[in-house]
Amino acid sequence: MNIGVPHEVMIGEARVALTPMACQTLVDAGHKVYVQRDAGTDSGYADAEYSEIGTNLVDDAEQLYQAASLIVKVKQPLESDLRYLRDDHILFSYLHLAADIELIHKMSDIGLTAIPFESVSDEHGAYPLLAPMSQVAGRIAAIRGASLLFRNRGGRGVLLGGIDGAVDGQVVVIGAGVAGSHAAAAAAELGAQVDVLDLKQDKLDALKRQYPAISTHISSAELIEELCLQADLVVGAVLVAGRRAPVILKQSVISRMNPGSVIVDISIDQGGCVEGIRTTTSEELCYVDSGVILSAVPNMPAAVARTSSQALSSAILPYVVELAGCSAEALANFPEHCEEKVQALYRARALYRGELVDEVLQQEVDSASSQSTG
Repeated sequence: MNIGVPHEVMIGEARVALTPMACQTLVDAGHKVYVQRDAGTDSGYADAEYSEIGTNLVDDAEQLYQAASLIVKVKQPLESDLRYLRDDHILFSYLHLAADIELIHKMSDIGLTAIPFESVSDEHGAYPLLAPMSQVAGRIAAIRGASLLFRNRGGRGVLLGGIDGAVDGQVVVIGAGVAGSHAAAAAAELGAQVDVLDLKQDKLDALKRQYPAISTHISSAELIEELCLQADLVVGAVLVAGRRAPVILKQSVISRMNPGSVIVDISIDQGGCVEGIRTTTSEELCYVDSGVILSAVPNMPAAVARTSSQALSSAILPYVVELAGCSAEALANFPEHCEEKVQALYRARALYRGELVDEVLQQEVDSASSQSTG
């Protein structure tokens, strides 16, 4: 199969979907790999590293999309990508479509097949392609939030912890999944007092076993309000697979939080779990609302592009190998006797030849349509 790795075009995006080492595996398996020039430069991978192992370097996006039938990229296609996508393309990428119904319609009109990284689940119900970037995002959220608390950044002037004679900062993490657990861990390692809320006791118990100093709570609106009003830093890390993130932190609470406190919403890819929050970028990390600093960068792991690219590439490579080698029929009908990864790819399909085949996404589309007509 002809596999294409384009240069990412989202603001601040510096990751590359496949490192040279991953491309080497695909080339050795007999596939043709096309990489757009400078696709890996911001992650520390020079064009020469790709060409030396047998990939084909192309000068621009148009040539890349023309040459490849399987497109492997990091983030969802923007307008400059959509103009080159065709009905025979398979797109394998982070897409977060529940928060972008318009993109669903655009890709459906093109007629392509789309498989979101974040929808690929294993036999245990885990999300192996979402996990590595959630780990990175969680840790960055704590570090970024800690830096935004600095007085010269407009924050409260609080160091999160570890200083004799000073009160430790208070961090609230909403959500104890992969991202939330790593945010809580990073905050605890910085010396903060950390409270984590989630609806699932087993997740809280697992986190408590690993980090006994962290306080864990079954989430409720009342407890979220109580803890956030005391917090220096709040991290939103709520995930409902395939759906928009539920709004958990209300504007009525934000307006009464301490001036100079910070909110970092990791859930922004799925629409955000903070009421009224708007997307920020790597160039404009935050804004102030009611005296509170809010940050919601959808491609947060791009800040550590080399680490993120290595982790992402390692995670997706086995699935790219299977996807490149499987037949068209395997994506058209459930591949009952195929390898588990092929079945996982089939289950993860969002669109197949332009048809929306993800039932959860269909519900999101129907809901958005009813709201717009109602």
